[in-house]
Amino acid sequence: MPGDLTFRPAGVEVAAFIADLHTANFPQEPLDPLLVSRWLSDPMREWERFRVELEGRPIGYAFTAHFPWDRVAARHATVFADLLPERKNAELLKPVYEFADGRARASGAEVTRTYIFESDQVAQAVTTELGFSPDRRERYWELDLKANASRLGDLAGQSRARMREQGLELLTFAEDPDPGRHAKTYTTSTEGELDVPRTGDHVPDSLEKFLDWLGSPGIHEDRIWIARDGDRVVGLSTLSYPPTRGIVNTDWTAVARSHRGRGVARALKLETLLQAIDLGVDRVRTDNDSANAPILHINAEMGYRNVFDRLWLMKR
Repeated sequence: MPGDLTFRPAGVEVAAFIADLHTANFPQEPLDPLLVSRWLSDPMREWERFRVELEGRPIGYAFTAHFPWDRVAARHATVFADLLPERKNAELLKPVYEFADGRARASGAEVTRTYIFESDQVAQAVTTELGFSPDRRERYWELDLKANASRLGDLAGQSRARMREQGLELLTFAEDPDPGRHAKTYTTSTEGELDVPRTGDHVPDSLEKFLDWLGSPGIHEDRIWIARDGDRVVGLSTLSYPPTRGIVNTDWTAVARSHRGRGVARALKLETLLQAIDLGVDRVRTDNDSANAPILHINAEMGYRNVFDRLWLMKR
C-alpha cells in the first residue's frame, strides 16, 4: 500500500469534510455540509464510514451503505471513495476503493456499486482496473430561470387550466388543511419511489423516514407542491434549498400510478419553479436516470440543458 494509509472509523461528523472535499474536486456540484450529514444519517441503510489518513493527516474518505440484508433478495452494497484534489491519483485512490469494496463484501455484499462523475478520469481508471463496469447513467440538468421565466409562466398557465379541467387542485403542503395529508402524501411518494428505474432491490422509506424528510434542512412545507383529487393526494414535487452552500435542485417528484400521463408531474414541477423565481433563485438543477423517459421529456420541454453525467458502476 502506498505511503502509510490509515482508515479511521468516523461518524456523521465527517460530513463537513466530505462536503468540502467533494466541492473542491467538483465545483460544478457544491455540496452543503448539513445535507450531507442528513444523507449519512439515513436510518434505512446500514453504514460504515471511514476517514482516510496519510501520515496522520486526513486526505479522503471511504464508506459503504446497504439496506438491511433481511429486507432484500439481492445483496447489493454501494461503496464511496475519494481523495483531496492535491492527493488524488490512481496510486492512492486504488487502495481506498479496494478497502471500501472489501468492507462491503465482508459485511455480506455479493455485488458492489459505486457512483462517479463521467469526467473523473482518475476514478474511472481505478474502478475499471478493479473490475467495475457501467450499469446506469444519471443525467444532470440545469435550468436558467431568468432566461426562461416568461415561457415557464406560459407553460404553468396551460398546466393549471389542464388540472382544473380534470378537477385536480394544486396547493402547497403547508396550505393543505387535511390532517391526514402526511399519510396520503407518503402513499403517493412511495409509489413513485418504487417505480424509479434502478438496479437491485429497493426498500421504500418508512412513514417515519418520510416525516423526517419533511423536516430536513433543505425542505420547506410551504415549498412542497401537491396535487389533490378529492380526498386523495395524487402527486408531489419539491425543490431542495441548500441552507449554506449549493444549487437549488429538484429533490423529489412523484405521481400516483392512477394519475400518470395526465400532466400532473409537469404542473407540479412548474409550480415549484415559479415559486423559486419569486424567491429570487436564478437557476435550478435536477437529475434523472437516463432510462426515465417521461421525466427527461418534461425537462427538455421546460428548457433544461444537460450539464454533466454521473455513472453507476457495478462489480459482481
